[in-house]
Amino acid sequence: MRIQRLVLLLALLILTSLSAVMAQDEPYTVAFLLADSPTDQGWNAAHYRGIEALKTLGTVTSEDGLSFSLELEDGTPLNVQVVENVGYNDADIERVARQVLNQGADYVFGTWFDSQGAMSRLAEEFPDVLFEHGSGYPFVQSNGTNFSTYFIRIEESDYAVGYLAGLLGLNEVGLVATYSIPEPVRGVNGFALGLQAGLEAAGLDPASAKVQVIWINSWLDRELETQSAQALLDEGYTVIRQMADTPYTSQTTCAQEGAIAIGYGSDVSPVAPCSLVSNDWNWGVYYTAQVQAALDGTWTSHDWWGGLAEDTITFDGWNDELVTPEIREQAEALIESIKSGEVKPFCGPISGSALAEDGSTVAIEVPEGKCLSDMDLLTMQWYVDGVVGEYPAAVPGGIVLELVDGA
Repeated sequence: MRIQRLVLLLALLILTSLSAVMAQDEPYTVAFLLADSPTDQGWNAAHYRGIEALKTLGTVTSEDGLSFSLELEDGTPLNVQVVENVGYNDADIERVARQVLNQGADYVFGTWFDSQGAMSRLAEEFPDVLFEHGSGYPFVQSNGTNFSTYFIRIEESDYAVGYLAGLLGLNEVGLVATYSIPEPVRGVNGFALGLQAGLEAAGLDPASAKVQVIWINSWLDRELETQSAQALLDEGYTVIRQMADTPYTSQTTCAQEGAIAIGYGSDVSPVAPCSLVSNDWNWGVYYTAQVQAALDGTWTSHDWWGGLAEDTITFDGWNDELVTPEIREQAEALIESIKSGEVKPFCGPISGSALAEDGSTVAIEVPEGKCLSDMDLLTMQWYVDGVVGEYPAAVPGGIVLELVDGA
């Protein structure tokens, strides 16, 4: 009897060990969908740099185009599948997402604004798969189970590069932007507020700051970016801020002698040598943490919004010919102050205006001691003083700010 029990126990131990080995050998697949190609030298390139940071989680065992496989320290295979050029049509995004799900994806990232609908719908349909949506408006609440949202507080770095321009006394800036929805609008406002602060720090009048915006109504369009930059140059703006997802704005600017560009999203200095600096996105911080959490079984649904404090932004391509060591030191001190929370770009006093439903404009005020709340920023459809251009669409019922106390 004892021998039978011993044999049974031994058999159970063997089966348990085999199950553990089989589980360990079962690959975990993470799929990333990209709207365009990493060759865009902008938004998609930045996301792919973040995806490549996953290689630090283990040893690369194979690569196939943009996709690759790893062996983790415990022997678990990790497949990272990357699909580029998915596009901006909701039906196409869902179709491609279903393809990666049918191929066994355990975790799917939609990395751009337009993937919001497909990611949220599929999360409901596939409760055993994890989904994430990057970017987006309106702000999508996580579903508390298998769907999360994530984004970078890009406007903090917009403020910083605006501050740099102000320190250099560059008070009039042309800006090429994408869509006049809250994400880009708060970036435009962040840049303008930083420009004003930099001018003041340089002993100049912050009220002289002027940011002329052209909206191209596209995330990336080489022809429109080039035409808009040239139009601003033709109007007499010699400093052009790129806020579209590719470097063509900066390239066009640098083709004009004496003009100055400010890059965005990826370091543009290799193709736009007249750029002061570029504020880059470091998505790898988020991607490595989230995938590791999924592997560890500690992943939770959330709405995540990290900025300089979370090391999600870098500043690259500093132009040593245009930015002196002293000016760079001042700019970097400002960056550290934002990172520590000492400087909060969207705290009062701030004055601005919005378009009303009847076509008139209404004043917006953030008093001293008050700051815009996250929801105020996530729904921002108004300009701070000093921004000139076509207004964002009027908000039905008007803009009502929540505001929070400034620390």
